[in-house]
Amino acid sequence: MKKNKSFLSRLFSSNIFLLILSFILSFSSWVVVSFVSDTNIKTITIEKVPVSIDLPESDYDYTFFLDKYYGVSLDDSGNPLVDVVVKGNAIVVGSLKPENIDITGKINIPNNAALSPQEYTVSLNYEKSGVLTNYEVQSISTSTLSVYVDQPLEKEFDIVNSCTFKNTDNTKYANLTLSQSKVKIKGPESLINEISSVEVHGEITEEGTVKKGFVYKDSEGRELTDAYFTPSVENVSVTAKLLPIATVNLKVEYKNKPSDVKTQANISPSAVRIAGEQAELDKYKNGLTLTTLDYAELKNENFEQDFTITPPDNCKIIADENEKSAPTKAKVSLDLGPYSENTVSKKITYDADGYTYTFTPGDISIQLYGDETQIKGITSSDIKLTVDIPDDFKSKLQELKSGESVSRQGVKLKPELSSDYSECWIYGSYTVDQVTVTKK
Repeated sequence: MKKNKSFLSRLFSSNIFLLILSFILSFSSWVVVSFVSDTNIKTITIEKVPVSIDLPESDYDYTFFLDKYYGVSLDDSGNPLVDVVVKGNAIVVGSLKPENIDITGKINIPNNAALSPQEYTVSLNYEKSGVLTNYEVQSISTSTLSVYVDQPLEKEFDIVNSCTFKNTDNTKYANLTLSQSKVKIKGPESLINEISSVEVHGEITEEGTVKKGFVYKDSEGRELTDAYFTPSVENVSVTAKLLPIATVNLKVEYKNKPSDVKTQANISPSAVRIAGEQAELDKYKNGLTLTTLDYAELKNENFEQDFTITPPDNCKIIADENEKSAPTKAKVSLDLGPYSENTVSKKITYDADGYTYTFTPGDISIQLYGDETQIKGITSSDIKLTVDIPDDFKSKLQELKSGESVSRQGVKLKPELSSDYSECWIYGSYTVDQVTVTKK
């Protein structure tokens, strides 16, 4: 004890210690006075204070969507962020953080009313949080919010290019392309389901690329507000380019056509105007194939059918100068009515070393069409019949032992007519119900 008293005595008799102690007491007094004094007042803005919005209980999985034109952003949790102006002791307000102020949003809904998909006004209220309370909230950047309450929905739409390109060169086609053809839109289910089309609009006056935002329309063509829509991209690039134009003939190709059949298909329209890069257009100087007609599918009658006109890659079919719209289909007609028909019975045989083939049925009726004079002379010996044995069935045959059999259903047959009958053809496709193979 004596030693401690001696130390305290020496400590308090030290001028340096007394000077330090006096400073600490003075600073502490200043801090206390500053915290409670109204003479050192300051007004500051606390930015990005999150707003907590609690939805009333509902039988549906509702959430809220913020009107994006309110100028209020969202945090990572989807809470709106507002700025709060506070006034108070300079040290207190200087120490405030967003988490020290609790901003809550209350949906203005009548008592006992059920929550339903619609737009609501949200009133904002605040509470002070923590030990720093010597201040007042002067204002919030917005006193109310507009939200739409509904179940969330994301839906994909084709983008309709409704832009126009002013073109004075009649020898070129003003082509407009989009950087993407589809876009996904998120938002309230009931509002998303009102969207019938997503378009880009505007007049483009020169070649190049511009950015365009989206216009949303309902089924009756009325424009919808996009306040609660969030597209997967905010805009698309629209590229305008003048392309050369070529008139290209349409043509039909043939399969299994007899060499002496001279009948040619008529095509209407017989040609189309195509716009594209010159190097691509040059590939179609001899015509653009509309379709391939297989004589194995044609009878002795007048064939007539519409086919879709498919433009070459990176090209576009355009309207004739006097037409408002470009053709999308062409009619193909082929008159084979003058030809005759005949039926020939052919026994199904197949030779293979070491195996015996039995077919069910044992013969088939082969339908023929062609020149009346030629077709009358055709016999079964004029038709070569090939049996198409599938590879998996061949592997099973290799596993057979002497005297064993294996069967297969639906084996295809390939009949081929002698070249002596150059104005006749075989119609249809042929199979056998079953083939049984026995190893000798």
